[in-house]
Amino acid sequence: MEIGDQPLEYPPKLASFPQISEEMVASLALGMEDDLVVAARHGMSVEDYRELEKQPWFQLTVATKRAEFEKNGVTTKAKAAWMTADLLDKAYLMAADNNASFGQVLEAIKVFSKLGGLEAKEDKQASNLPSFQISIDLGDRTVSLSNTPMTIDAPVKELPQ
Repeated sequence: MEIGDQPLEYPPKLASFPQISEEMVASLALGMEDDLVVAARHGMSVEDYRELEKQPWFQLTVATKRAEFEKNGVTTKAKAAWMTADLLDKAYLMAADNNASFGQVLEAIKVFSKLGGLEAKEDKQASNLPSFQISIDLGDRTVSLSNTPMTIDAPVKELPQ
């Protein structure tokens, strides 16, 4: 083997990658899609992604985000949301079947209403009103007035025997 007079290249050639978005890192860290699908969605070729996934800095970035998601429960919530969405059509078809009992249909309506945000909201305005109470001592009884139902406290009198 002949070695020419030109200088030898000692350091390995490093591939240059475009800025990797936080969204791409997050999608890869969740692990709910194939890595190549995520890469393609972010405009990266299979060859470029295969080179990128070998980079220690990239592996560390994804592993760090994955650990953060695990710690904060993001992975579990995301998977639960995906599973719910995946089974939603099946649950609807089962509840819409003519053989479904009234109880099954009613339970499905409750679940779908909750998932769709259609439940009745608690009237927080009424509970946030300022409250007041006025008590008047009338000697043999006390009358209390407030923005809640009126109450009258009267002493208990014994009946003659």
